[in-house]
Amino acid sequence: MSFYGDIQRWWVGTVEEDSGKSDPNQLGRCRVRIDGVHGPDCLLDDLPYAQSILPSTGGGTSGTGENPQLLSGAKVIGFFLDGALSQLPVIWGSIPHIGIPSVIQQENILKEKRSIIDTVNRKAFKLGPSPIINNNTRSSNLKVAWDFFSDNTIIKFRPHHISGILGNFMHESGNDTTIDPTIVSGITDESSEGIAQWNPAEKAGNRLNKLIIFAKNNNKVHTDLLIQLEFVVHELRTVNYLNKGFLNTKTVEQATMHFMRWYLRPASLNKTTLRFTKKQGGKFPSKVDKVRLGEEKRLENANKVNIKFTQGSK
Repeated sequence: MSFYGDIQRWWVGTVEEDSGKSDPNQLGRCRVRIDGVHGPDCLLDDLPYAQSILPSTGGGTSGTGENPQLLSGAKVIGFFLDGALSQLPVIWGSIPHIGIPSVIQQENILKEKRSIIDTVNRKAFKLGPSPIINNNTRSSNLKVAWDFFSDNTIIKFRPHHISGILGNFMHESGNDTTIDPTIVSGITDESSEGIAQWNPAEKAGNRLNKLIIFAKNNNKVHTDLLIQLEFVVHELRTVNYLNKGFLNTKTVEQATMHFMRWYLRPASLNKTTLRFTKKQGGKFPSKVDKVRLGEEKRLENANKVNIKFTQGSK
């Protein structure tokens, strides 16, 4: 009598395969992963076919009536025809829900996205410390960096933040036209490298060596543009004194000056003339206001970047 409802067993599950996709009987059945019955280690081929209940307005026989249209990911409710044996599931209906990727799916999406960007970017610029970089390759780096920061899910950068960052990186690259991940400092005994001119000196925090280790842990070379951009995000997240409220800046000017003073920390000139006030992002880590190299040029770069990527070239 267990087949006739004396022992009723209801269930909720998720459709793993669209209706009728592989049903050998062509009845529109689909495979459902039922909560509490089929764990994540249960393969698709091991899931039983579930038949859907259709409205009585159809013909109800072969060749006439409606076909189930359930898609993979649909949340459904039903019962087992064979009660406690739980081998003959029937779908009673679907439960409306918003499909949100699981934590594992989100991690996989991020990895795939990074892989796609990296694959495209490898065509855009050459990895490794090579001095042979043509103008078309170099100019594309700005677009790659803008898209990277715009799409970043770890830190929510706004356009003026990105403009301030890239304006500084353009100046650090030594040409004020683009950013170059392979650039090496021309200053004697400094040996700083990359778009942020990370310094290997111990007194400067040994940041170049930290970049090299970060890249190696991600199976990359430290001259890779994307790994340098990821390292910037990593430092802003994990090293408080390099951030110091950068995301609280409101304008391109504030973001440019703040990022220069607190993240890049370039050497200051021997002058005491205050060029940018605290309100303009001009507060120094040492609490001593001094003029620093290339402030106006960094801001000019940032404004150009902001116009280029938010308003179009002018």
